[in-house]
Parts: sequence; C-alpha cells; structure tokens
Amino acid sequence: MKIELNKKICQPTFLDPADGHTRKELLFEVRTDPLTGHRSRILRFRRRKLPEVKIPTEMLEASRASCPFCPEQIFSSTPHFVPDIAPEGRMNRGSAWLFPNSFPYALHNWVVVLSVDHFLHLDQFSVELLRDGFLIAQEGIVRLKEADPSMGYASINWNYLPQSGGGLFHPHLQVVVEEQATFFHEKVMDGLRRYRKENGSDYWQDYLSEELERGERYIGNRGNVHFITAFSPRGILGEVVILFQDRMGVEELGEGDWTQFLEGLTGIFHYLLKKYTFSFNLSLFFEPTKDARSWVYGRLCPRMILPPWNTSDINYFEKLHGEVICVVSPEELCAELKPYF
Repeated sequence: MKIELNKKICQPTFLDPADGHTRKELLFEVRTDPLTGHRSRILRFRRRKLPEVKIPTEMLEASRASCPFCPEQIFSSTPHFVPDIAPEGRMNRGSAWLFPNSFPYALHNWVVVLSVDHFLHLDQFSVELLRDGFLIAQEGIVRLKEADPSMGYASINWNYLPQSGGGLFHPHLQVVVEEQATFFHEKVMDGLRRYRKENGSDYWQDYLSEELERGERYIGNRGNVHFITAFSPRGILGEVVILFQDRMGVEELGEGDWTQFLEGLTGIFHYLLKKYTFSFNLSLFFEPTKDARSWVYGRLCPRMILPPWNTSDINYFEKLHGEVICVVSPEELCAELKPYF
C-alpha cells in the first residue's frame, strides 16, 4: 500500500531593510505525518552552523559531589524495588544498575545508571556498555509484565545533557511502564489501528517499503533495525525514526537486536559530535500487539540551545500549538547521516 506524504509549500513576502527594502520571498514547508497527523514547519533558511560548546570542568565537578548515581553514593541514595518485582532490591548487569526513580511520574518509573563514570562524551559510549543498560531495562519490563500483565505499555527513554531536560550529568536511562499509553504513543496506536482497518495491511511494513523505494529519507540499517529521518520531524534539528522490523514486543528482542540498534545509535552519536550537537532525547516504545500490530519503534531528536543567549529550542509553536519548527530538511539530514552507516 502506497503511503501519501503530504507537504505544502508556503512563500511569505516582505520588504527587506538589509537590501534597500526590496521585495523578498522565503520558502518554507508544512509537512503532515501520515500516521498521527503531526505537523512540522521546515525552515531551512534558519539553520546555522553551531559553535562548539564545552561543559565547564567546575560544573562537572560540582555536580559530581552530590550525584546519587556515582559509586560512592548509589547504594545509599537510591531506592529498592518491592520484592514482587525484584527481591534482590536493585537489578544489575555489568556496570548498569536498575532501580525505582526517587521522584516517579509514572506508576512504574525506573532509572538505569549506565556506568560508574560520572560523565561520558558521546564518543565514549560503547555498544557493550549501552547494551548492558538496555538489556537490564528490558529484563525489568519483562519481570513486571509477568507479575502484572495489565502493565502493557512500556518505554525506555534517555535525556542526554541539560539541553534535553536531563537533570543529572551521570549517564542514565529512564523506564516508564503503565496500563495506559502516553498521549503521543496512543496517537501512534490509533493510527496503526485505523491504517490496518482501512488498508488491510500493517503500517510499519508499508512505511518501510515506501521509504526504501523513495530513498530520500532512508539512512540505513543494521540487520533488522532500520533508521529513517522522519518526514514530519518532532525536533528543531530533525528526528530519526528507528524500526525493529518484525519485532512485535519487548519480549521478542534478543541481544543481537540490541547490538544492531546500538551500532546504529553510536553512528548517530558520531554524527552529532561532528555537528557540535551534543544533546538528544530518545524513546523506544513497546506495547500490546493484539489489535495494533506494532513493531517496536523508537524516535531520536537532537536537542540544542540557541546561541548567543542559550535560548531554548522549544517555543510557543511547539509547546502551545503542537507544531514543530525544524531548521533542517529530513532529506538533508538523511544525506548527512548516511556516511555514518
């Protein structure tokens, strides 16, 4: 089934004071996501080369002194699970530790501390280190679902650095598991159900086939894990959609799937470093598949603060109108990312 990818070209005009108030026209695009209806405004003329930003050493040292995830404090400062989920209190794999969030904002909200190091640059995250973190998160989700099958909707999430909303420098993931999907994930589920009812086929497979055929936004793959720049991105610097082909739930992911995903993810990290973009949001979504038939999927959005005043990259258009201003076209982002695959 062919998927329609609709965009509208807009051409505002003004009299430019920098050129004797001559008439000027600028083009931008309004794009609509075919699954959820989400809209993005692609303003390529707003893209600027970012300066290199370094975290002050004194800031890192000050944050280390009170960090609850560092080895000196992790066992005295972090909670235990209730015995029904993890009788050992905290779950461990390699250098990764999983335990409940001290300040939960979901019925089951957990933290995965990824390393003993208080801070890691993007090029210091190895596939092996990350794999332990995602595998222990997966194990916790599977244990909970076995103990309470009503907890069907799960996600693994990562805010890296303060630009993304991260509250601590120490690298960590967050896990959310509840009986109801979060708002955006429910929009995806609704779209998948509607698409299957109207077309008799599965959206993710048709979407992957469409993007492979077009070749404009398909970055590449590692085995059965595919990376595509989103047609209607959810971030100012674009968005990468991650599809775990034919993996229908968290229980179906093996160590090889995680390795393939993380090989692609670390490739994206090296691209971000090259572009002086050091922060991102990442979410992986898992859900019941009885009616929506969803593959496991993920979304990654690079984050930034705008120089020279460290302005937030989220403004009223995104926060209050629900539409994203994006300064890089998905096709351009795809072309820039391909060499890292």
